[in-house]
Amino acid sequence: MKIGQLKVRLWMIIKLIVLVQMMQLTACQKTEKESKDNIITVNRENVANTLFYSGTIAPLQATVITTPAEGVIIEMPFQYGEAVKRGQLLFMISSAKYLSDYKAALLAYVKAKSEFNNAELQLNEAKFLYKNKLIPLDEFKTKQSNYYGSQLGYIQAKDTLENLLQQLADREINLESLNIANIEKVTAAMHLQMNSENLRIVSPADGIILASVKGEEENKKVGKGDPVKQGDVLAVIGDMKGISVRIKVNELTVNQLKVGQKVRVSGIAFSDYVLEGVLERIDRQGEASNGGLPNFSAMVIVPKLNSMQQKIIHVGMSAKVEIDIQEDQQIMIPMTAITEKDGNSFVHIFDPATKKSKLAEIKTGKTTMNAVAVLSGLNVGDKIVLAH
Repeated sequence: MKIGQLKVRLWMIIKLIVLVQMMQLTACQKTEKESKDNIITVNRENVANTLFYSGTIAPLQATVITTPAEGVIIEMPFQYGEAVKRGQLLFMISSAKYLSDYKAALLAYVKAKSEFNNAELQLNEAKFLYKNKLIPLDEFKTKQSNYYGSQLGYIQAKDTLENLLQQLADREINLESLNIANIEKVTAAMHLQMNSENLRIVSPADGIILASVKGEEENKKVGKGDPVKQGDVLAVIGDMKGISVRIKVNELTVNQLKVGQKVRVSGIAFSDYVLEGVLERIDRQGEASNGGLPNFSAMVIVPKLNSMQQKIIHVGMSAKVEIDIQEDQQIMIPMTAITEKDGNSFVHIFDPATKKSKLAEIKTGKTTMNAVAVLSGLNVGDKIVLAH
């Protein structure tokens, strides 16, 4: 019985010894693994920095519509923001000044046409006479010069009148039938019907009709009954097959941007889309800001929107622009490798030969979400210890 109890106790002691040895071995392996996991080798890495800007959606391109003469707007058969087609009537303007210019151009045309016809007859006669040696060369050259001069005057007068006629509601006037001998037709052309005395302003292109931008924060919308002067901007036709966004870049980052860089455009009103675009233009003259750093204006474009995007993205919506900046490779280390002491930064450099680490001061630079750039104090290939 005593022998049996002795054997049991001996067996238990052996099992206990084996268990302790196994625990020590496991602990040793874990410590070695943790030690290896907490040591990293210093390398240079590509550093990407993202710049964020805000702006407002604008058309990809814009065509300005101006009034050719002073007058009063009497018709505006459209709503701002709607789609219009090329040639569609946009404005009807009553203009006494335009009618006066039209009548003067009409008379100038009739006179120039008469002078041209007479010069043409005289040149044909001179050709015949000169061919038969009945007049000298100088006289023939004079008739020829008169013909060319009257021809230029006729072309110029006709072009001026045609440009004016394009804006009038009544454009059925046959210019070829007008001559100084047919005074009835000239008189009828001068006295148009009242409903034909209005200027017609039509859309020069397909697009979205928009109010003109008067200032940085204000749109100038003209309305029915408003007086306008020659050259006033009535509206803008915007091409919304793509979009543009104007952003303000401060002087600290403007030299990091290059024309042609890829950008991302997003907005709270079209949160399902992240649009791919490019940096189209950067102004090289800064603008003063309210007590802050000077800003440089830049233009970002998205050259093409699909049909669904065109339906939900509108002029005037807010937009966020992201631009990734690729910088030169730098030594980057995890934040957990840095120890702060008395306002200075230190790391533990591991020596593989002695299996020991020593504290070394470093100078840090830019910080990303997970790492810090090291400007001095570390070299590529150094091994550093991360904090537990």
